[in-house]
Amino acid sequence: MKLPVSLQLAIATALWGGTFTAGRIAVQQLSPLAVACGRYLLATTVLLLIMLQRERWPRLDHRQQGLLFGLGVSGIALYNWLFFIGLSLIPASRAALIIALNPTAIALGAALWTGDRLRSWQWAGVGLSLIGAVLLLGSRQAGALTLPGWGDLALIGCVLCWTVYSLLARQALRSLSPLTVTTGACCWGSLLLVGLWAWQGVLLPTDLSLTTTAAIAYLGLGGTALAFCLYANGIERLGAARAGLFINLVPVFGSAIGALLLQEPLSVLTLVGGLLVLAGVGLGTIQPSGLSLAAVDPSQPSPVAQRDR
Repeated sequence: MKLPVSLQLAIATALWGGTFTAGRIAVQQLSPLAVACGRYLLATTVLLLIMLQRERWPRLDHRQQGLLFGLGVSGIALYNWLFFIGLSLIPASRAALIIALNPTAIALGAALWTGDRLRSWQWAGVGLSLIGAVLLLGSRQAGALTLPGWGDLALIGCVLCWTVYSLLARQALRSLSPLTVTTGACCWGSLLLVGLWAWQGVLLPTDLSLTTTAAIAYLGLGGTALAFCLYANGIERLGAARAGLFINLVPVFGSAIGALLLQEPLSVLTLVGGLLVLAGVGLGTIQPSGLSLAAVDPSQPSPVAQRDR
């Protein structure tokens, strides 16, 4: 039985939300770099098989090759290395709320880099998100504002990397399909991650637990490859604007799953900061038609990108 497209999109965002918890579990036994390698070796293999079945690999010019390389560096290699470093230091639920800053950062990046003009309510959304970020990053101790820790800063690095990725993807998608862009970025990112891992010379533990193995499998197969397929089908069926609305659920799922499965406490400041970030994202992405065009995240974790509209 074929699932309704709205349910497919909800499942995709829930899968992306689950990557925060799965990553938090995996980095308890493996290094952040090893987890990133495992995730994208699995995901890239699946995406290449899908690519061979659905499309032929296009002939790329030098500019397109450079864009795919830049996407692999920013959105796959650096993003995921920082992502798993962050998850090794802070709770998954907190990380999900920090990553919710992605759409705000992308809007600012587009305004600065490409000259996109932000409307007054979008600037208000940016301001609201930044206030929420200050509360969120300073809420490491219950009831008091503190300076952000290294884990928080690693996740902020993720936000910056994803902003660069999204702006490069906008250019790449003018001449390449979303599947080609995503698969190409994953190939470059995987090569860079594996090369860095080999250079470090870190061996995998011989007593890898079933829980860690399952977490890596989830990250690569469920939280990346399957989520991409479900979301891509949603874009095809509903359009990028309506499908993009579901992306705002990723930090909600991420925080909820972390709190439920890992018993992670959320302080009042963390909750207030996270809600302000989400409210700012919702306000800042409202379009005149009333549709909210959220930037694709994969978060999340999956590096899916929308066509430039």
